[in-house]
Amino acid sequence: MGKRTDGYALWGRAVHRGGIGHTAAAFALLDGVDRVGREHGDDVLSSLASSTRASLLRQAGHHRHAATYDGRALLLVGVASPGAPRRRMADEGQWRQAALLDALVGLAADHLGRLRLPHAARLLDRARDHADPDDGGWLAGRRPRLRIEWVSAELAMYGGDAAKAVGHAEAGCRLAELGGTPERHRVKTILIAAAAAATAGDSRHAAELASDVTRRAADAGLTPLQWASLALRNGLDPRDEQVTEELARTRSELISRGVPFDNA
Repeated sequence: MGKRTDGYALWGRAVHRGGIGHTAAAFALLDGVDRVGREHGDDVLSSLASSTRASLLRQAGHHRHAATYDGRALLLVGVASPGAPRRRMADEGQWRQAALLDALVGLAADHLGRLRLPHAARLLDRARDHADPDDGGWLAGRRPRLRIEWVSAELAMYGGDAAKAVGHAEAGCRLAELGGTPERHRVKTILIAAAAAATAGDSRHAAELASDVTRRAADAGLTPLQWASLALRNGLDPRDEQVTEELARTRSELISRGVPFDNA
C-alpha cells in the first residue's frame, strides 16, 4: 500500500508541475504514476495519470491526441449506470469519483476543441449526472463541478450563446470563491469569466478581468494561465505592443519547459 500511496502523491506533484508550466517534468512524473498504477493493478491511479496527461496535451492544442488518453482514462474506471450513479460512486470512493469525472469532463473539452459540440454537450450531461452537488469536499466534489462549469461556459461560447456562457462563468465564480479553493483554480475561473464577457460584447470588462488574471498568474507562477490571459488580451487589442511582446516571451518560456505547442 505504501508504494500506491506514493503514486497518488506523485500524481499530485505532476499536477502541480503541469499547472506552473513545467510540462516535460510533469510528463516524466506521470510516467512514474502510470508505472505504479500498472504494478499494483490500480486502475484509478492509472486513469488519473492518463487524464492529466490529456489535459497537458489539450493545453497545447492537441485535442485529438488528448482524446486518446481521456478515452483510456474513462475505460479504466468505467461509467456507472444512469439509474443511480451517485450511490454507486459513493460506495467506490472519492478517488474513483474524481477520476471518472476528470475523464468525462476532459473528453468533453477534447470534443469541444475539435468543434464537435453535440458530443461535448452529451459528455457534460453525463458528468453532471455523476457529480454530487452535496459533496462539499474538494477532490471529488467542488473541483470537478468547477471544471464542469468551465467547459460548459466554453461550450456556450463556441455555440454563440453569450448569456449561457456568462451564467456558467458566474456559477464557476461562486464555487471558486468558497474557502479552500487553490489559487490556480480561482485564476482559471476568472479567465473563463473574462472570455465569457468578451463573448457577450463587454470588451472593457473582459480586458479588466484578463489583466487581473495576468497579474495573479504571474504572482503565483502559473505561467500557462499567464500565457492564456495574454492571448485573450492580445485578441481584444492586437495593437498593444507590450502585451504582444509579453505573449511571445511567455510562449517561448513554456516551450523551453516542454509545452508541445504546434510549430514550437
